[in-house]
Amino acid sequence: MKMDETTPLLQNQSHSLPQKRLLFIFPALALVQFTSFLDQTAISTSLPAIASALDVGASISLVGTSFLITSTSIQLINGRLSDIFGRKASLVTALSIMGAGNLWSGFSTSPAQLFVSRAFSGLGAGAINALVQIAIADITTLEQRGYYFGMVGMAVACGNGLGPLVGGVLTQAVGWQWAFWFVCPLCVIAIGYLMSVWPTSHSRSPITSDKRTWHKLKLVDWAGAWTSMFSIVLLLIPISQCRSTTSCTSPAAVSMFTAGVTLFAIFLVIEWRFAKLPLLPAQLFLYNRSTNILLGSNIFIGWIYWGNLFVLPLYLQNVRGSSPAQAGVLMLPMVITHGLTSGLTGVLISLLGNYKPIILTGAICWTLGALAKTYFNQVTPIWQIIIIGVFDGVGVGCSLQPVLVGIFAGSDTKDRAVLTSLRNFIRDMGGATGTAVSGAILGNVLFGQLKSRFSESLIAKLISSAFVLDEMDFTEEEKDMIIRAYIKGLNTVFFSFAVIAVVHLCCCICLQDYGLKQQRQKNLQSEEREQ
Repeated sequence: MKMDETTPLLQNQSHSLPQKRLLFIFPALALVQFTSFLDQTAISTSLPAIASALDVGASISLVGTSFLITSTSIQLINGRLSDIFGRKASLVTALSIMGAGNLWSGFSTSPAQLFVSRAFSGLGAGAINALVQIAIADITTLEQRGYYFGMVGMAVACGNGLGPLVGGVLTQAVGWQWAFWFVCPLCVIAIGYLMSVWPTSHSRSPITSDKRTWHKLKLVDWAGAWTSMFSIVLLLIPISQCRSTTSCTSPAAVSMFTAGVTLFAIFLVIEWRFAKLPLLPAQLFLYNRSTNILLGSNIFIGWIYWGNLFVLPLYLQNVRGSSPAQAGVLMLPMVITHGLTSGLTGVLISLLGNYKPIILTGAICWTLGALAKTYFNQVTPIWQIIIIGVFDGVGVGCSLQPVLVGIFAGSDTKDRAVLTSLRNFIRDMGGATGTAVSGAILGNVLFGQLKSRFSESLIAKLISSAFVLDEMDFTEEEKDMIIRAYIKGLNTVFFSFAVIAVVHLCCCICLQDYGLKQQRQKNLQSEEREQ
């Protein structure tokens, strides 16, 4: 059943607000996004302390994996839930879940408790990232959107940059638990601020105007929701744990992946044939070629972005011997440039009325940065690492939010919530796949180089942790052998990023820019549908 803007099942939540009102609301949205990304990155420098305190061992990677699986699995449903229950209620719920999950994580006394609590936090954090972007689309015009997306992009960059620093300082000063707990008061502040400034939604629907939750719950496509979530979990578990050829092709991994693909196919049948209010309407893929290219390019964006965040600390700490704090400092040029570029690109898109030049610039910078990293070695000058980090930061800043602006420019207003959820889902799947493939490449190279000297379990530990070289009692000869193997493996990984970046650049070249003028957008969409 195809939905349209007059379908009495959804709240009409579009209400462009005057500039003065936006100045009060956007700090709230920026705080929400900042808190979410602080939560995602703060524990990175706390993992050694957590592994030691809870005796997690090599399974420490499951802390991030459990979070990633749930944050990705919630993407497709949270946009539609916000259509039904409202943006404010959905954001408050997501913040509450994330805060409760962090409180629980800090009280964990076993690895299993920590994995489950981080998975719970992921449900909230995954929803927040899409809901903030949907909320921005609700209260701004298309012409304003680039500017305000840029502002929130700066909050994302600050959260990414400060998270590891704050987590490391708190862990050293008062204990690893505070790397989780400090997020809780921020969630409370964000909830209070958001509830005080967010405009009341006036529903035109006789159904959604009913305050009884039961009537709203009946609107949810539960068959599609559960099928999609189980399929994504079954897909992501083997992908996220794929660290070598053996682990990727094990019977358990193949079985889960096959079941996930089958369930996702069933989900598509439910959505496109039976659901009255689908989570993934078929019409999302029928707008135009450029919108589909932008949606698909998020696979490459997620792949390179999250892959870099996984690989760069390994290079800086295991190859160059940097401490976690020093590695964080060396990654700051990328983070700072990401934040500045996000703000600048938002202004430029609003002023120029076009987004393709921005996206293309980002793709070029990312490609150049990826190619340059293939020459990284143990003695690469610091200034080169800084300059390449700047190129990476421009690539991120010109890609994350501008791509969403382009997707909105080539689609209808009524689909922005589900489009945002779809965009984030594709990007997160790309990130999970890119991280897993990077780990598998690195693992296979390390195994090939080191199998004559070390056990397979030790090699696996070298891949999963950036701190093993300091913890293990290696001789200088063994350390030198491991570092050479790391350099070869990481150069191979960086080369794979360069290939992905070139493919992304080719996709960006093929884009058609519809501009930000709403009337022009509607005319172009009508012309393409008539062709």
